[in-house]
Amino acid sequence: MKYYNTRDLAKILGYNDDSYIRRLIGDGKLKAEKRGREWVVSEEEASNYRTKNIINSSYKDLISFNHQLKLLVNEYLEREIRNISPKDALAAFALTKSYKTHSAVMLLCQEGYGEDASILNRTIFELLVTLLYVLKDPTDETAYRYYAFDWVLREKMFKYAEQKPELLLQLEQRALRPKPGDVSVNEVKKMSKEVQKKFSYKGYNWSDKSLGEMAESVGRGGQYKTMYRLGSQHTHSHSRVMNDYVRRAENGFINFAGISDNWVEQNLVMAFDFFSSIFAAASDQYGWKPEKKLDLLYKKYLKVMEKVNKNIEQHE
Repeated sequence: MKYYNTRDLAKILGYNDDSYIRRLIGDGKLKAEKRGREWVVSEEEASNYRTKNIINSSYKDLISFNHQLKLLVNEYLEREIRNISPKDALAAFALTKSYKTHSAVMLLCQEGYGEDASILNRTIFELLVTLLYVLKDPTDETAYRYYAFDWVLREKMFKYAEQKPELLLQLEQRALRPKPGDVSVNEVKKMSKEVQKKFSYKGYNWSDKSLGEMAESVGRGGQYKTMYRLGSQHTHSHSRVMNDYVRRAENGFINFAGISDNWVEQNLVMAFDFFSSIFAAASDQYGWKPEKKLDLLYKKYLKVMEKVNKNIEQHE
């Protein structure tokens, strides 16, 4: 592997001298090896640093908007959330889970792993559609349908465990020393039968509609067909994303496992859109009033989005 001393690396990265490079090494922000009196940086580390630099400079506005959104949500997460209806609990779950997943998306994007960020954005979108679909129902029936599906999932888990002697033994031992909140296998089977009779669940889907149908019903059909499907390609390892990992060479292929700015822009857009929408929906549910700050952030974001849209359309 090729190595650069600090002077050569400074020239490659466009700095006048190597003082900044030495400072990065001293601060632990750039990995280097000491060879004699000189610090040297591998070609791979130099490339990684350059890529991260490109990401932070090229997408600084989108990164900034996502950080500002996170800070805004932080103000409300510190409050005690009311729990009056089943919709309140779901909104709290969706907001908290999407907050953590959004943070993970940001880390992946800034580190140059946009492909994996798209997989997590897919999760945030599913949360968004689920929340909007449940909140759309003026009654609590859809929320109860969502919660009741847990009994079906538990029964599926127990059925699997009963076929495995080692897991069955664990269940029997747990039954002898139950913990607070534990429910017996018989109770799970009984409740699963009751909710199945009431809601007629199919497979592993809690809803009476597919995700695409739910997305259409809450006005997110376009995003399902575009943004969500972008993430699905990486989740399911479709052939369309092979070029993100394997590249043709003269006599074969080259594996590309390094970091890049590939998919970063698209995922920063999706992260902001999906997470801010969940926050807005939860705010409506709880009667929070973040509109002024959120609207101001949206206006700035939309200006930048005009430049970004063309890039996203190229990947659809």
